[in-house]
Amino acid sequence: MKKAVTLLLLIPVVALAQTPQGPNSGMDRGKMLAQMKQSMLPMMEQSLPEMVNTRQCVQATTNTAELKRCAEIMQAFQQKMMASAQPPPGAQAPRAGESAPPPPPPRQEQEIEWSQKVKDEIVQGLDRSIKQGEVMIRCLKSSDTPEQMDACMQQSGLGARRN
Repeated sequence: MKKAVTLLLLIPVVALAQTPQGPNSGMDRGKMLAQMKQSMLPMMEQSLPEMVNTRQCVQATTNTAELKRCAEIMQAFQQKMMASAQPPPGAQAPRAGESAPPPPPPRQEQEIEWSQKVKDEIVQGLDRSIKQGEVMIRCLKSSDTPEQMDACMQQSGLGARRN
């Protein structure tokens, strides 16, 4: 459940990080940035307060039932967001006559027992997700070019790792 909660919280950040880059991406990076600002920024701005609320919920837990309730709150929000989400910028839409791929199967809920260690790990994961979300929002709002976005992300310690 800890991994499921962390993954749910990172959906907006991961979606942004997965945008195609390089000469074969098929999309101009400037257009990609504009689309990210238009489609992903609002989603991230809505997600951030939910992550903060979830962190507060988890921080207050003292048992498994409370922890599960916190996860359910965030899962419900993420399902709502995913239902209204558009594909990430640069993602290929289905061609004429083709249908969109089927939605992923429902997640199998993993049982997890509450402990102080588990609670602390989840809170730490939420703290990282919140920081990443705040940086992404700030960089998207302050960047007019892909180069500015890259520089902002690098300065924040979240820039893409180059091999």
